Amino acid sequence: MKDKLAQWGFDYVRLRFGFRTGVAACLSLLFAWTLGLEHPQWSAMTVWAVSQPTRGLLIEKAAYRALGTLLGTLFGMVLVVTSGGDILWLVTGLTLWVTLCVYTGNLLHGLISYGTILAGYSASMVVLLTQSPDALIPLGIDRLLTVFVGIICSLIIGFLFTYKRAEQTIINELRRYTAANLYELSQAFSSPEKTQIQLDKKLSELAHLESQLLDHGTGSVSAHDSAKTIRQVINAQLGFIAELQIQGFEKNIEVSTYLHEASNKIKASVHRKDILSALNNAFKTMTNGAVKRRFKEFIDATEERLSFKDTGKTANSTLLSTTLLHRDWRGARHSAIRTFIILAIIGTLWWYTHWFQMAYLMLGASVMLTLFSTADNPALTMKYVFFGQSVGALTAILIQVGIWQFSHSVFWMLIAIMPIILLGGFPMSHQKTANGSMDFNLVFLLLMQPSVPYIFNLSHSITIALAVISAPLLAMFAYRIIYPTSLKKRYNQLFDLLEKEIEELNQTSLTLSQYKRRKARFYHRIFKLTQLADKLAIKDKSPIIQQLLEGQNRLNATG
Repeated sequence: MKDKLAQWGFDYVRLRFGFRTGVAACLSLLFAWTLGLEHPQWSAMTVWAVSQPTRGLLIEKAAYRALGTLLGTLFGMVLVVTSGGDILWLVTGLTLWVTLCVYTGNLLHGLISYGTILAGYSASMVVLLTQSPDALIPLGIDRLLTVFVGIICSLIIGFLFTYKRAEQTIINELRRYTAANLYELSQAFSSPEKTQIQLDKKLSELAHLESQLLDHGTGSVSAHDSAKTIRQVINAQLGFIAELQIQGFEKNIEVSTYLHEASNKIKASVHRKDILSALNNAFKTMTNGAVKRRFKEFIDATEERLSFKDTGKTANSTLLSTTLLHRDWRGARHSAIRTFIILAIIGTLWWYTHWFQMAYLMLGASVMLTLFSTADNPALTMKYVFFGQSVGALTAILIQVGIWQFSHSVFWMLIAIMPIILLGGFPMSHQKTANGSMDFNLVFLLLMQPSVPYIFNLSHSITIALAVISAPLLAMFAYRIIYPTSLKKRYNQLFDLLEKEIEELNQTSLTLSQYKRRKARFYHRIFKLTQLADKLAIKDKSPIIQQLLEGQNRLNATG
């Protein structure tokens, strides 16, 4: 069956995940309706937004979804009350709030960034869908409860049918890469004239490991600590290998023997004392002072990692040396300015014309300009979002005109849309439709507001649908015109930032704590640059290597 699905272009794992998510969305619909909530479809939307393939990701995304929704909803309610329903004050306050959230979200990493951005457009849903101040409290409560119902359903189905965590993948890869690197280095110390270390390959391998840390470090405090210890080992390996490139290899059979021994012991996953013994013996027989300092950092990081593996605890020093990561200040500023300009324009048109469709356009734009602002190529992403939303909106209108207008019960209206929800996993799992599939599901549900008696108005439904699907087109225009961004631009900007950082390191004297933090950020930027280069299929990584080695020299001078 899997082979047949693969021949048709379907990914079996994603199809199973999509169907499971569809089941959870249907259950959340029924639960929300049973509780008497006015917008049960919001709970199903939450399920699609929260569901993840592993438990750690599911737990943390659900938590940030709940927190972001709570903060955004509270702000939206306060804004509606304080504005007195005045459109000018509404759009001003909302524009500033969403701009602040997108700016902050672009500076953060992982799911905390998602939660921050979510707080922005959650306020939009409360402010822009409130028909009157009297409906504010019920709408706010309904928004919170539907989201919580969706989260609970996602957690229940997720814990029943998802893996605990795909953590062994990165741990096994870390052990395999570390053992392989030590073996190659042992060969270099044994026969330096015959050995050529491919630093570009090492960079890509270590950057690949680093890219998995955000997913690995989710779901618990222990998972976050685990990711920090892994990051220490990755950084220390990069520093040691880079130092050897700078200082050069000298023939040393003793070092070679101990590194080979350590490689075998790491590969066999023996007791940490045996691994550390071999590493310390290699350290004692090294002669170059700079190389010894970097190798000692690798030994300390390895000891920290192995100690955490055995005890589940990490030293406080780990927090100091791994928390300073790269932040895209320029990208955050550009995203904030772009969001402010577009929302201000839409808000001004809404205030001037009083067209209710502008509220839906502003809602859609606030989502498109925030949620996708961190994408590698948001303008291209908007293309897929537009097609997915267009099909979702068309499907919604067809269900409304063909089934809902003849329904006399909210229960049967919900039953009527369940087949569409359950089939939502198919476009998610096909290689040609996966990119816009989530947007199909979300917009379809957004437009399916059940009520009895249901009065269908074709022109009203079409204008709302057009307003919603116009948002990705407007966002595409904004992403291309206002501070246009792409993978290549992100690569060039980060490269320029690295050059400036190296200049700063050359002019700054650092304390030990500052040295550790700045080194961690420098390596993180090198890895990010390598990841972008790999996405762009840039084979020549010599410019990145040159930055790495020059930065390493600066770090040597300060630390």
